[in-house]
Formats: sequence, C-alpha cells, structure tokens
Amino acid sequence: MEITHLPVGEVAEPEQDCIRIQQMRDGTFMLSGSVLLDCGDAETAESVGLIESEPYGSYEAAEAAGLAWANDHCVRLLHVCRSEGTEPLPDPA
Repeated sequence: MEITHLPVGEVAEPEQDCIRIQQMRDGTFMLSGSVLLDCGDAETAESVGLIESEPYGSYEAAEAAGLAWANDHCVRLLHVCRSEGTEPLPDPA
C-alpha cells in the first residue's frame, strides 16, 4: 500500500481512500476513514466507512490502526489526514 501524508488541516478529495486522525481536547486521538473495498475477484468496489473509533493514546497508535484497517480493505493508495487543532469529546448518548 502506498501512503501519502497530507499537510495538517488538508483533507483528501471525496473519491480518494483516506483516514482522518483528530486530536481531542483530552489528548486522545480519534480515527475515521473512508475507502473502497476492492479485494480479489469482486466485480464492483464497495464503499466502506470507519465512522468513529475508540480513543487512542497517541497519534502513532491511531495511524497504525488506520493503516491496518485500510490494508484489510485492499487499499492501494491511502491518504492520511490530520486535523488541525483539537476537538471536543463526543457527547455520550
């Protein structure tokens, strides 16, 4: 898998396979992503999303999990996006 790290704050184009890593105000990191599942002999690619991960203790841990997730979905070119600044924690619903 080829990996492209975009500049902080830059987002991938909607049709590109990507993961997004966001630092939260408590210092943890959340992971989300969107890729096309295109493994093996599938006739059509299927869009797969990772909506919200469990929090990770470091950027590196979140990125490693995202790379593994993308690899499991046969991604050939992955864009890694890192959000600028911090975000509030999601409301526990």
